[in-house]
Amino acid sequence: MWLTAPILIAGLAHVAVITLDLVPQLAQPIDAGRRWRGRPLLGRNKTWRGFVVMPAASAITIATQQRLAARSPRLAAIAPLVRGAPAPWIVGAICGAAYVVAELPNSFVKRRLGIAPGTSAPRARTVQYIVDQLDSVVGCAIAIRMLYRIENVDAAASALLGAASHVAVERLMRMLPRGS
Repeated sequence: MWLTAPILIAGLAHVAVITLDLVPQLAQPIDAGRRWRGRPLLGRNKTWRGFVVMPAASAITIATQQRLAARSPRLAAIAPLVRGAPAPWIVGAICGAAYVVAELPNSFVKRRLGIAPGTSAPRARTVQYIVDQLDSVVGCAIAIRMLYRIENVDAAASALLGAASHVAVERLMRMLPRGS
């Protein structure tokens, strides 16, 4: 849970920012409406807001975790950073950035297939849902594995909990009204 919490908290912060339509000036697509071979590059759901909120919220959370760990040997032993790791807030920003960057290839492929943002094609819906939920988890898992001194079983448990959390947050987002 310690390893998964920063991304989960960042995801919930992102849900709140979207729902409350905070910083609407950042709700602009990162592809700026560009097209490639007649189709959107990434689509309207990949916005600068996600690229700011996820790394920032993860940075704050991991920096806070490391401050708590500095005061508690028990917390420090859960998931220490690797020797020579950057400052905790940078580790957090990297983890948050890994989350959003790992979603981009999937969005790119879906646009090539003519699948609208936030939807799935009628065929292979289950496969698309799984890929949609796991792309960012894989990105985070890679960052966590590189930045933390943890056992493989802890990395796997973090990835599984991250996947379950991602599904839960995705379901929550579908239930909430969206900002304009």
